[in-house]
Amino acid sequence: MKKFICPSFILIVAASLFVTTACEKQNYPNYPNSESSIQPTFKEASTGTAANPNIGVVTVTGTSTLTNPATQNSSIKIGGSGWSYDGCATNLNTLTGTIGSTKVTLILGSSPTPGNSLTYTLSRQNPTTPLAAQMIASNAPGQPDGINWYSSGGSVTVSNSGGVLTANFNNIQCLQYSFLFPVVTISGSLVCQ
Repeated sequence: MKKFICPSFILIVAASLFVTTACEKQNYPNYPNSESSIQPTFKEASTGTAANPNIGVVTVTGTSTLTNPATQNSSIKIGGSGWSYDGCATNLNTLTGTIGSTKVTLILGSSPTPGNSLTYTLSRQNPTTPLAAQMIASNAPGQPDGINWYSSGGSVTVSNSGGVLTANFNNIQCLQYSFLFPVVTISGSLVCQ
């Protein structure tokens, strides 16, 4: 029995020494419990490349696909039965025509003086020069409701006859701000007095 106890005792002592040294805390750089390793923290408190520069502001990643509700071209012929025109006594730079829920507005950079006529260049932007203009159509026929259409180019001639403004135009193509298709083509005339 002595022969069996002595080697067993040596084996137990060797195993305990091995376990003791193996379980000692090591200071390795990539060891999870090392004092010099990277410690987890909240993103707001971090200082590395993952830190959010705008704490409290949600940052959206990826892209969202815009869906165009309009699918086909249409046209508007302004003038004739059913059209009503807003007066321009308070603002000589804006002419507006309405029929049902459809509204077409022409914004001029400046208005012609009585007895004169001017030709304006249309763009998508609000006019910033005297001979610039913008046409906006809301709720165009044949298009989904609630969409605005903005002139993409062309020209319009406006005459002032004794305080009555008349704007004449033909085939003005209007687009949405976010999409280049479809197109609403506007022709006719707007009157304002």
